[in-house]
Amino acid sequence: MKQILCAFAAMVLVNFSAHAQQTPLDPTAAACRAIMAQNFTSLPDAVTAIQSATVVAPAGDLPAYCRIQGFVSPRVSFEVRLPTKTWNGKFLMQGCGGMCGILNMEATEDSLVRGYAVVNTDMGHKGESFIATWAYNDIQAEIDFGYRATHVVAVAAKAIVNAYYGKQPAYSYFNGCSTGGRQGMVEAQRVPDDFDGIVSGAPVLNEIGDGILHLLWSARANLDAQGKPIFDARKLAMVRKAVMAKCDMLDGVADNILQDPRACNFKPAELKCSGKVKDDCLSAAEVGVLEKIYAGASDSNGNRIFPGGMAVGSEYEWAPAFIGLTKPDGAKTPGGILTPSSMIYQFTQYLAFFNDPGNAYNPMTYDWDKDPARLMLTESLYNAQNPDLRKFKASGGKLILYHGWDDMEVPPTMSVDYYETATRTMGGLDNTRDFFRLFMMPSVAHCRRGPGPDGIDTQTAIENWVEKGVAPDFILANKMAKDQPYAGLPRLRFPLKPGEAVWARPIYAYPDVATWDGKGDWKNPDAWGKPKSAD
Repeated sequence: MKQILCAFAAMVLVNFSAHAQQTPLDPTAAACRAIMAQNFTSLPDAVTAIQSATVVAPAGDLPAYCRIQGFVSPRVSFEVRLPTKTWNGKFLMQGCGGMCGILNMEATEDSLVRGYAVVNTDMGHKGESFIATWAYNDIQAEIDFGYRATHVVAVAAKAIVNAYYGKQPAYSYFNGCSTGGRQGMVEAQRVPDDFDGIVSGAPVLNEIGDGILHLLWSARANLDAQGKPIFDARKLAMVRKAVMAKCDMLDGVADNILQDPRACNFKPAELKCSGKVKDDCLSAAEVGVLEKIYAGASDSNGNRIFPGGMAVGSEYEWAPAFIGLTKPDGAKTPGGILTPSSMIYQFTQYLAFFNDPGNAYNPMTYDWDKDPARLMLTESLYNAQNPDLRKFKASGGKLILYHGWDDMEVPPTMSVDYYETATRTMGGLDNTRDFFRLFMMPSVAHCRRGPGPDGIDTQTAIENWVEKGVAPDFILANKMAKDQPYAGLPRLRFPLKPGEAVWARPIYAYPDVATWDGKGDWKNPDAWGKPKSAD
């Protein structure tokens, strides 16, 4: 009986493949539903089941598409959308955010409009992106989230693309930010043949360190020995104003933007009150809070635990996550990260340690001297810090990494440190730049937002590099007339329409930093055409 079933499945596969090649862009529901008859259980390392296949009519600027939902065993869910008439011959996987847990297909719409066959995955579990209970004593779920889900869904999705269109995609891309950025870096390091081009934004390279411990350190930095908040959140605006007064003109333009905050030598002690503590100066304890947040996590001997720390100028991002809000009566609240329902609590309870302590664990007891060593096993599951990218380069892959200098969720210095380490590992800047480039975005927060220009078309940049061999010396960054929301939805459509951006500026590949020519309008990107190498 088993032999008969296998023979029947093979016959269906042959018959459908022939049909797909004859009418690869057939928009009918029958052609889409025919995917249901396919047997994807023999995919190497990605046993796949299709649960539904329906045609969705065009709406707005979205084309008609075949919507395929399924899962890779044991429980990595995904959704693939296949343009019925407008396929550009290419495939794109969109990364997720936070703890994932949902199929965020809205994030794929800008690529679907371009004609891509697109896919998104929940990374092996279901739940809101800030929930981590799914990982409790479940090593399979942690492996899927760490590295497996992205790969197996890429395998499954490309097989579905082949089945529907009758041919493999000409090019395969990955694009994601935050956790999505980590997914891209994991792929480049662990499975270098999956994608021709990868765009990794603000990647959580060290899920434990720059992901969770950075946030925990920054919030705990504002607590005194009795666990009470120190810093008055109302002073954060004053601090940033002082930073900009000292360093805004380093690039020759008073634009409320720091091209490279490392060039700013602002010291918190400059704002220390000389006498009575007032609204326009800082107490000694408040100075200490700033110094700890800028420096990043360290042990009791002052040794840095990871290359973290916040950039000067990013202070507008710190409340209420690090620095809790100050009430009208002057009472201070702890940073929101330290609330028991926060993702920080859940991550340390259910993911950070190899043996999950559960909800009885209090991250306020985390020991910066002893506990980092306890996280080594889980770091091997989640982290994407291997600087040896020789296999990815040999496969012909191209990689764009971008990061906002004002990112408070993932320290931007982690991306800089990784790129510099990779550069040394790969044999120098020239040997790295021919396949991997970093773009540091001035005064931009996590993935987007901030006073800087955050509207960037990374997909066209990676396409031109992969398909035409045109490496991006710079990427044009647009200051949007309307601030992008935190989740970045709806996604920007490039090219932008007139009026969507109020000015633009080139972001040069690291270590180059754009400088104003001193003559043209600073809002004109042509006035920033001569890069100056960063120190």
